[in-house]
Amino acid sequence: MSAFRYQKQAAAADLDLLPPDRARRRIEPQQRMGRHDVVDAQFVTVRETPKPSPRPAVAPSVAPAPSDISALLRTGIERVEARLQRLSDVAFSLLVAIAFVSMFSLAGQLVFGSGEHPEIAAKPLDLTHVNLTPQDRNGMRVLLLNAIVENRTGREVMLPKLRADLLIDGQVIASTYIEPPVTSLDGGESRGIVTRLQHPGGKIPEVRLSFEQAGV
Repeated sequence: MSAFRYQKQAAAADLDLLPPDRARRRIEPQQRMGRHDVVDAQFVTVRETPKPSPRPAVAPSVAPAPSDISALLRTGIERVEARLQRLSDVAFSLLVAIAFVSMFSLAGQLVFGSGEHPEIAAKPLDLTHVNLTPQDRNGMRVLLLNAIVENRTGREVMLPKLRADLLIDGQVIASTYIEPPVTSLDGGESRGIVTRLQHPGGKIPEVRLSFEQAGV
C-alpha cells in the first residue's frame, strides 16, 4: 500500500502545470487608447465634371458637279426662250428696246464714270413741254405760255431769268423776260412755268424759250 501511494505521489510530482502568463495577454495601455482615438476629418464634396456633349457630325458639303450646273443653265435658257416665243411682236419689240437702252446707259456710265456727261455739265438746265395757247382775257387776246424747266444734274443749280421770243416766219417780232418760279433747283428737280404774253396781232406766232445767261 505504501509503495502504491509513493508511486502515485511520485507520478503526481512529475507533472509541472504552468499558469498562463497574464502579463503577455495584458493589452498595452497605448494600444488600448489607440483604438478609441478619434481624428477630426474634413469632408470635401467633389462635383462631377459634366462631360461635353458630343458634337453632331457635320456632313461635308458636296459641290455640284459641272454637269449639273450645265443642265440647270440649259433648262433656264429653254424656259426663257419658251416665254419669249409666247410674246407678241409689240411686246417683243418693246423688250428689245428696253434692253438696248439699258445697255446703252450702262456703257455710258462705264465710259464717263460717275461724273457728269460733258453735255450735261455744259447745260445743266433743260426746257421741255413748251406750249403756246391763244386766249381771250377781258376782251384782249393773250398767249398762255406753259413750259417745264428741269435740272439734269445731281447738284443744285441756280435758276436764271427766262427769255421768250415770239417769231412769225422765222422773224423775232417780240421778246420778253420771265421771272423764274424759284431761285434754284435741286439735283433732278423740275418746275412748271405758266405765264401770259401779249398777243402781237395777226396769226399765232411761234415761241422760242431760252435762259438769259448763256451756257445754262
